[in-house]
Amino acid sequence: MSFIATRGYGPLAAALFACLSLPVWADIHADNPYATADELGLMQGFPPPPELRVDRSNGLFGVPYNRWSYQNMRALYPTAGIPHAVVPVDLPRRIDGGIDNLQAAREDGTLSDLPTWMKETYTDALVVIHDGHVVWERYLNGMNADQTHQMMSVTKSFAGLFGLMAVADGAVREDDLVTETIPELATGGAFDGATVGQVFDMTNSLDFSEDYADPNSGITQYSKVLGFLEAPADESPADSIYTYLPTLPQDDAHPHGEIFHYQTPKTDVVNWLTNRVTGESFQDNLYNLLWSKLGTDGETYVLLDRNGTLFAGGGLNATPNDLARFAAMMLADGMFNGQQVVDPAVIQQLSDGGDIDAFTNGTESGGVMGGGDWSYRAQWWVRHTPGHEAFTAIGVNGQWVYIDIDRDVAIVKQSSQPVASSNFFDEFNINVFDAIIAEASGS
Repeated sequence: MSFIATRGYGPLAAALFACLSLPVWADIHADNPYATADELGLMQGFPPPPELRVDRSNGLFGVPYNRWSYQNMRALYPTAGIPHAVVPVDLPRRIDGGIDNLQAAREDGTLSDLPTWMKETYTDALVVIHDGHVVWERYLNGMNADQTHQMMSVTKSFAGLFGLMAVADGAVREDDLVTETIPELATGGAFDGATVGQVFDMTNSLDFSEDYADPNSGITQYSKVLGFLEAPADESPADSIYTYLPTLPQDDAHPHGEIFHYQTPKTDVVNWLTNRVTGESFQDNLYNLLWSKLGTDGETYVLLDRNGTLFAGGGLNATPNDLARFAAMMLADGMFNGQQVVDPAVIQQLSDGGDIDAFTNGTESGGVMGGGDWSYRAQWWVRHTPGHEAFTAIGVNGQWVYIDIDRDVAIVKQSSQPVASSNFFDEFNINVFDAIIAEASGS
């Protein structure tokens, strides 16, 4: 996968790739490419030196500034908070010391131990859940179990989950046309004629480039609409995401349903549709459907665009502890603390996955995901490798919620990688996840 990969991206990335030339790690800390935010001196001093300041120009994808910013997004961007539960519920700890001694292969086949893997993949937090317990956890770069961290396109997977829950509740059907719920999209464009299920699974036809280096690409225009890039004086971008989405055209090369094409505006339509059929925002659904029932106790917030609208493509910020509670619930067929939080049938749909052929013929089939054993379902990446089946939420720069139902193990990984995505990181991570799951489950 190329450096400017689409996997897990949100439109804020355009602010980096379209207009910034930022220093690499070695320019600031040549003797330690894995330096933490404190070791780098980011945002230290009154005021910090100019080259060590983190702001909107470098905070989202700037390197090495993301070592600090991913734990401090609320200081840089407008946000909306999500309350935690009234009564916290702690996940019990039962530490598996065997995980300490694991080894796994890098992309090139060389072996690494876990401390080296965590360093080389810029891990900030790593939590392993098995049988309702946290069985292993490590926190680096100033993180702790209750520190909020940016989750990038893991946000998409929560939006997809809320969509499936709305379907399970009878609020909408996946074979409905999207325009039956959102008539504003009946413009002959990318969402006209597409079913709800096709948009959930990103198989509707959309002509939209996520080339972050191209100033004329769709993602650059999208960022101007959201207010994350400043539009030139001679341009008049759409005034909101709701007026922009109906203008997006179909891809003449592919009809609806033919291939999987990962494109961020599709998540905005999933979120718009779910908001409309439930009468609730993403923030309300996150609290009412999940956080209030999971005994959460940490700070959670989402990033907002210039109109105060949720950035559904990648705005969630949450703590390792709260994400571990969520993962434990998903492993337990939707049960948590004696309460059915998510319908088991919804979790089964995610576990079953989507159209493998559509994925294999689509834009993301390559590297570790290029073996014909992956699919995409309702904004979740689904692995069908025999003996390693899982569904996972993935965000760029190293954010994962990896759920292996069959072996009853989940892994939460929060990171501040210096690149958005590459097969080096993806394959290395998955190889380590496989080793951890085998140890934790005894399989």
